[in-house]
Amino acid sequence: MTKTVIAALFLYTAVNLAAAQQQQGKSDVCPREATDFTAIQQRADANDPAAQAALASCYDLGMHVQPNGKESIRWLTQAANQGYAPAEYELGRIYLYGRGIEADYAQALLWERKAAEQGDPRAQRDLAFMYERGFGVSADPAQAAEWNRKAALQGHPAAQLELARKLARMPDCAQAKHWYKEASAVGEPAAMYELGMLYLNAKCGVDRNQAFIWLTLGGRHGSEESKTESAQLGRGLPPAQKKHDLLIVEQWIKAHPNVGKGKNEEEEEER
Repeated sequence: MTKTVIAALFLYTAVNLAAAQQQQGKSDVCPREATDFTAIQQRADANDPAAQAALASCYDLGMHVQPNGKESIRWLTQAANQGYAPAEYELGRIYLYGRGIEADYAQALLWERKAAEQGDPRAQRDLAFMYERGFGVSADPAQAAEWNRKAALQGHPAAQLELARKLARMPDCAQAKHWYKEASAVGEPAAMYELGMLYLNAKCGVDRNQAFIWLTLGGRHGSEESKTESAQLGRGLPPAQKKHDLLIVEQWIKAHPNVGKGKNEEEEEER
């Protein structure tokens, strides 16, 4: 693969890793206890696809067995051939990233599509990514948007963020704001930053108060770009308005506890 392709895959993996881990079913994960592992082996031998996917995870992680990528792929393939969507998704990712084998975009497309068509939002986002980059298919923005939309509607944060970006470029400001807010609500600081900047875009109607609110939220959740933009905007706001906007920030954080606690930063008031 070229350096550009490798870089794109690396960045995409980093963005989606947390979401993929959160959405993976517990039945597909290698059990910690030895007795549970024995039960998984027996179920896998009896052709239970969920157990086969879990056993594949054991071989991938080297839990209860020696790490063995070929065995992991063999068990995943058995599960995927039974139409088990989580295994189809994992197998597609192995071929997409070349984990332990040569990358094969045709095989990645085959398995990711099978899982995506069964409604797996992780596979839908992967499929959108492949259409965005032209991996295994001709680049097709319309198909990418459609699969992103399917995943976004199921709450996949990376898909929500990417869909918002596409809509913002069109621009479809109302829909872009909607999906940025959805992605923000599940903890995407980049969505908070980009939503704040969208409120400064003349094509979407400038609203400096909303921009300050979302950029402040982005800064509270780790976006350095948001901190910089928020500080600059804050200096231009009347003290009473700034105080009101910061109250909205605190209310949003309290209303979204799963996003995580905001940083305890002191906001300097204008004198």
